[in-house]
Order: sequence, then C-alpha cells, then structure tokens
Amino acid sequence: MHSIRLKITAVTIAAILTSLLAFIGIGYYTIAEENDKTSVEKLNLLSQNAQKTVDVRLNSLKRSVDVVADIAEDSLSTLNLADYGTPGTRTIEQAKQLDEYMQKYCENVRNVFGSIANHSDSIATYYFCISPDIGTSEHGFFYSKVGKTAFEEQPKLIADKLKPDDVNSNWYFSPIRLGKPCWVGPYYAHFLGELLTVSYVAPIYKDNVLIGVLGMDTLFYSLRSPVHALRVYDTGFASLMDNTGRILYHPRLKPGTRVEEVSPNLNPELFRRESNGNELIRYNAEGQRRQVSFTTLANGLKLVVAAPVDEIFSSWQKMTQSILVSALAILVIFAVVTLFIVGAVTKPLLRLTSASRKLADGDYNAELDYEGDDEVGILTQSFRQMRDHLKLYISDLNSRAYSDALTGIKNKGAFDIAAARLNDMIHHSGDESRLDFAVVMFDCNNLKKINDEFGHEQGDIYLRTATRVICQTFVHSPVFRLGGDEFAAVLQREDYRDREELMSAFDKKAEEVNVAAKNPWEKINIAKGMAVFRPDRDTDIDQVMRRADEQMYENKRISKLAGAAAIPNFDAIES
Repeated sequence: MHSIRLKITAVTIAAILTSLLAFIGIGYYTIAEENDKTSVEKLNLLSQNAQKTVDVRLNSLKRSVDVVADIAEDSLSTLNLADYGTPGTRTIEQAKQLDEYMQKYCENVRNVFGSIANHSDSIATYYFCISPDIGTSEHGFFYSKVGKTAFEEQPKLIADKLKPDDVNSNWYFSPIRLGKPCWVGPYYAHFLGELLTVSYVAPIYKDNVLIGVLGMDTLFYSLRSPVHALRVYDTGFASLMDNTGRILYHPRLKPGTRVEEVSPNLNPELFRRESNGNELIRYNAEGQRRQVSFTTLANGLKLVVAAPVDEIFSSWQKMTQSILVSALAILVIFAVVTLFIVGAVTKPLLRLTSASRKLADGDYNAELDYEGDDEVGILTQSFRQMRDHLKLYISDLNSRAYSDALTGIKNKGAFDIAAARLNDMIHHSGDESRLDFAVVMFDCNNLKKINDEFGHEQGDIYLRTATRVICQTFVHSPVFRLGGDEFAAVLQREDYRDREELMSAFDKKAEEVNVAAKNPWEKINIAKGMAVFRPDRDTDIDQVMRRADEQMYENKRISKLAGAAAIPNFDAIES
C-alpha cells in the first residue's frame, strides 16, 4: 500500500513535471523566436558601431573637401571668363593673362587646402586639377604624404593626359559627369603607386564653365583597419564589399570574390539595400551555419558582419541546459517545495527577460539587480557585464569624433589628447632631449554682440573667418576650438622657431581681412596671447596655457585702453 504522502508527492511531481515540460516546450520556441530577433539586433549593433567608426574618417574627408570647394568657388567671384575669350579662340595674350590669374587663384586654394589637410589624420592626398579649357600652363597642384610624415608636393595631375574610359581617371570624370561632388573608389591609384584608394572629389564651376576638379584621398587601409579590428563573438568577422556583392576586404577570402561564390544562399541583390534592417539572414559556408548583418558606409560601401549561429546561441543553449539540470534536481530532492522553487526561479527569469528586451532595444540602464548565486544569478551577472561593456564600447565610439562641426578643425576632445601627449613627453623627456613648443590662445571678441545684432548665422561666419585666418597663419601647427569663441594653437618645429614673425603675420592677415570685409560679421577682432614652454619651470602644459591666457587678456586690455583700434565699431559701420 502506497502512502498518501507518496501519492501526493507522485501526483505533485507528475503535475509539476507535465507543467514543466509544457513550459519548456512553449518557452523553447518563444525564447528561440525572441533570440532570433535579439541576435539580429546584436549583429546590427556591431555593424552600426563599426560603421560609425569608419564614417568618422569618411565624413572628415568629405567635410574638408566641401569646405575647400565652397571657398574655391567663392574665390572666383572676381573672374569674368568673357574677358579671356573662349577655348580655341583665345589670343596668346588672353591665355597668358588667364594663366596668371589661375596661378594666383591656385595658390590661395592650395593654402586653404593645406591648412585643412594638416589637421586631419586620415587624409593621404589633396589636389586640384585644372580643366584644359581654362589653363594652358597652370595645371593646379598635387600633395601627398603617403610613406611620409608630412605632405609633400608631387608632379601635377594634368587633365589632358587623363582618359574618360580609364577607371583610374574616374576621380576626375565622375564628378564632371554628375555635376556635383561624389565618392570614387576604391580603385588602384596609379599616381600613388597602385595603392588601393578612396577619393572624395568636387567639380568647381564658374558661370557653368568647368574650372577644375579638387579632392582628397584616403587609403583603403584606413577604412579596412577598424573593420579588421572589430571582434565579432569568438570566430566571427567583419568585411567590406561594394553594392554589387563583390568583396573588397575579407579576413580569409581573396579580394574580388563574389558573395554567391561564398554561398548560394547569398544573393547579390540583397546588398543593394541600405541595410538588412530586421531581416534574419543566414547561410552555410565552410561547414558552418552563419548569420549576417550589413549596413552602408558614407561612401556607399557595405560593411558586413557575420558570426556562426552556434556562437550566437551558445549562451542561450548553456542557460537551457542549466535550467533543465536544476529542474530535475529540484524534482528529486525538493518535491514538497517544488512550486515555491519554480516561483522563485521564474520571478528573476522574468525580470531578466524584461531587462534583456530593454537591452536589445538600446536601453543600457536596464535594472539587473538580482544578486543570487544560482544559475540565474550567474546569467544576470553575465548580462550585467555585457550591458556595462556595451555602454563602455558605445561611449568609446562616441568619443572618437574629435572634429568641430562648425569650423572643421579639431575640437576640445582632440586638444585634451594632444595635451596629454605633450604632458607625457614633458614627464618622460630626459636631460639630453629638449622639448620646444609654445601655446597661442585666441579669444574672438564681440561674438555675442554679432549674434545678438545680426543673428547666429552671421556669428558662425565670424567664427569660420577667424578659424581661416588662424589656420592660414599657423599652417604647420594643430589648431583647436576649445569653446564657443576660444581657440588654441600648439607651435612646434618651424612654427615654434618663427613664432614671433607668425604673431605679427597674424595681425597683418587680420587687418587685411577687416579691410576687405563688407559687413561687420566679416571682420574679426581676436585677442591673442603666447607662452613658451620653460623646461626648468613648467611641469605640464596647463602652466603654459595659463601664461598664454594672461597674455591674451593683457592683449585684450591694451586694445581697449588704446581705443580698440583693432576692434570693429559696428555702430559706425552700420551708419
């Protein structure tokens, strides 16, 4: 005769086991479906974060070309092509006069181009190729720092020698065909020793007549390196391809391989879209079942992230196995309190599921406060670590944008890095080495007055004009925008040697700008101060900056006492 306790225990265990099996069955398919969705979102997040890293470099190059193109077109305001005849009918004298004009024009564009290019690490070349219909002896300029530490002038790119059907000449003909700036490449640039190159180029027109094409290049390696460094689970990878499905970079495959050669499950038409969105894409290759996500870079290339499905689901499979083993142990050892244990386990699981959904939706502040030492606690700790790592990773990506959006020069974040490097050099330089540098601080006076009286757009023009004058003067030095109207330049090498002459040249350039200006906001009034690093007294760059600040405010005070001779009088100008 069986005891009631045994019967109740048997019935309870049977009921719990049946319910548990049903729960596991339903949960398996529910969690599997949710895990599919989460896996797509995780891979999408990886590809989007890598995209942001690469796009920072591409957008920096694009902004630089756009700024120079605007300045280049504005600089043609004094050119009247009718004064020089038409191509094929120009006299020798007209051609000579036009060449002289273009020589001066190219010199101005080169100065602007150089100052901007020197403040961007990802730019490998910059150039201006003059149309053969405009220049006969003036062909523009071409500078490169490939294999060098600084930009050096190279043989000019001559438009007459370029062929429209040559893919290596697309950098010149593509923007002309489109009539607007565009990305070109990657292609093997013959003028860079057949290195794989990506270009952003812009056509320059005057009265619908092509003046020339200017642009900048970055080596494909600079785009490939952050993709190569991306960690995708344990054995996953990231790659680059064009929108036709042709692989440009893959850690294991040869460039030029097509996606349909990798797997018949991959359709090249799929990669013509901007991204995979929420679509789950899987394929078989090299004996593995893989999942893939992709997104589009600023220049139109596709950044593809792939990982084995087993690795994506490994944590979920381990969790399922742990739950099953735990459930069986609970049924055998703790039959009487099974329902309580199931309730105790279910509650943190539900909280963990809710937190995981929030995490998948991008809420990285999801509460994961369960501190149990069981499987659920270990899983919660793993989720918490993953959440914290994602927050740090995204924070690190956001901190990579070191370019000031308004002026195109380096921002406060970039200055902090430069200052840290200088401080490190100061602290580690021995007696046998000498560190020479100076800091120039700038303060743009009257910005608030310009904003209040003429509007913030005019205030932006004032700041960009001030930036241009500073960069044109201190061509070989990094220039930073520290705040709304504050700038700094760190002088080393030739700029440090010629610092006094450059400070005088800055005043002269500012005066020239003010004389040529037609509107109050086109004039600049900048207080400046310079301090030189003293190795026997200064322990860090902050001490140099403080002295430069003091000099700047003294310069501001003297200007006011002198009747503000260099400060534009807006009331007088308006009257």
